[in-house]
Amino acid sequence: MTFKLAKKDADKPLVELRGVAQKMYVRGDLKAIAELGGKSEKSKSAKGAKGKQALDELLKKADQLPPSLDAVKGAIKGDWVSLDTKSFEEFGKSFGKDKGTSGKANGSLSDSLDPKAQKQALEAMRKALMDNAKFVDAGSKDGADHVKVTANAKTVGKQVVEGLKPLKDKLGDKRFDKFSKWEDAPDKDVTVDVAVKDGMLSALSFDAAKLDKEAKGELPVTIGFKGGSEKIEAPSGAKELKPQDLMGAAMFAFMGGGGQGGGAKSPFGSDANSPFGGGPLGGGAQDPFSKSV
Repeated sequence: MTFKLAKKDADKPLVELRGVAQKMYVRGDLKAIAELGGKSEKSKSAKGAKGKQALDELLKKADQLPPSLDAVKGAIKGDWVSLDTKSFEEFGKSFGKDKGTSGKANGSLSDSLDPKAQKQALEAMRKALMDNAKFVDAGSKDGADHVKVTANAKTVGKQVVEGLKPLKDKLGDKRFDKFSKWEDAPDKDVTVDVAVKDGMLSALSFDAAKLDKEAKGELPVTIGFKGGSEKIEAPSGAKELKPQDLMGAAMFAFMGGGGQGGGAKSPFGSDANSPFGGGPLGGGAQDPFSKSV
């Protein structure tokens, strides 16, 4: 499967993913994403501006990461990196055990629902869509047949939540609370362009800005599905990003690595304006990007 999130007429996507075998290839333009988020009313505050400044510092200081963390450096700069999904899954389970949890609260539906309950959950979602959506034949393009499906996000969200209420005990409070947020979806019509090629679903396209109450302009999203004779190519030059690399980057920041810079606050610090603040790097750790004097 492929996934691409891009602004209209942009040369480079904001986020792109490709699934090949057991690996997921990912790249993202952090600066463009930050600029996009900066258009909302909330992010125009002083706190939002300082958060963007912290992200700029992160991008500038990425070169100070040691060679052993080249994959992290590449990810920060927007290069392709590969993720072994199994390794991250095992790491997540291990982390969950350390926290004294089973890890199921944030897993997929199949982690906690039996086949009958899974079918009931999917049926609730299907019914919510079929009851409220309008389907229009959009003709053919690039060898694929297109159908436009339009539905009100808030109406569909509320009906999905209602349909899942009988499964609340099986889903658990945490998971059900996440689904409940769908009731807060914007009261907007969302149109999804469904492309079918050779009898198979080939792509879903929609304007993600319609799902955000504060977003302005358009944010086209395309989720591509390739099958049959079409092959998804793994991007060349992608470095493997391991869970240990992320922990290493965190430790590098926490221990005060880098030893360079002009005294600016670290984007990894515990400052409330940091995009990484409030996390495991808090507690007044020394700025890893500042000179010791």
